[in-house]
Amino acid sequence: MIQERIILKTAIAMLVLLLFFFAQGAIVVITGIDGIPSALIRGAVIWGLVIITLAYYIIRFKGISKLGFHGAEKGAAKRMLYFVPLLLIAFSHFAAGINLNGGAAFILANFFLTLGIGMAEEIFFRGIICGLWLKHGTIKAMIISSVLFGLSHILNIAGGAEFFETILQICFALVYGMILALIFAEGRSLLPCVLLHALHDFCSFISGDSYAQYEIILGAVQFIVLLVYFIYLLRMTAHKSEREQAMKGR
Repeated sequence: MIQERIILKTAIAMLVLLLFFFAQGAIVVITGIDGIPSALIRGAVIWGLVIITLAYYIIRFKGISKLGFHGAEKGAAKRMLYFVPLLLIAFSHFAAGINLNGGAAFILANFFLTLGIGMAEEIFFRGIICGLWLKHGTIKAMIISSVLFGLSHILNIAGGAEFFETILQICFALVYGMILALIFAEGRSLLPCVLLHALHDFCSFISGDSYAQYEIILGAVQFIVLLVYFIYLLRMTAHKSEREQAMKGR
């Protein structure tokens, strides 16, 4: 009965998130808007979802700490190597330079959009969905939230992305999501996940126009770094679980 309620809550969370993300993609496709106006409109829709969700939790639970909006456990960042692998992956987008053609307005519009994306996706996939399933084990929570996170990128097609490109994004998002789930489970804080997610998207969105020339090589390197970091975090989580079980057995 309890698991059925968690499945229902997971389905509702996914439905709400997909509805808003489909809407923001469909609006720009139907209207043909692009550039800075597109980023602002998409960002406004996504931030609307964030504000509604946070307001709901404030009213229902008297705050947003239930979602993970609080400080991380002491020493968590050190155990996770201060997230250096994810920072390197984010900044690697600048290997092709930074797109400054749109000026400050372009930078700010994309910051507004990517921070909204980071907030919304982390609230729903890590704060809500992963948070619900953590009661049934870290691995199960990681797999469920990450598979849903990866599959949600199918909606990029609604925003005009090509099919093959979307498949690659799904694969990358799946592993990236598992890493963020482990970070959330280890530190019990959503803040690092939001900031890392938003930074990755921001760097990608404002990278130089010549990024496409290096996309295959950079993508391969990024994926390798991602896999190595994932294996490290997974082993760290497993060892921590073994120590905790040993302590309980004493």
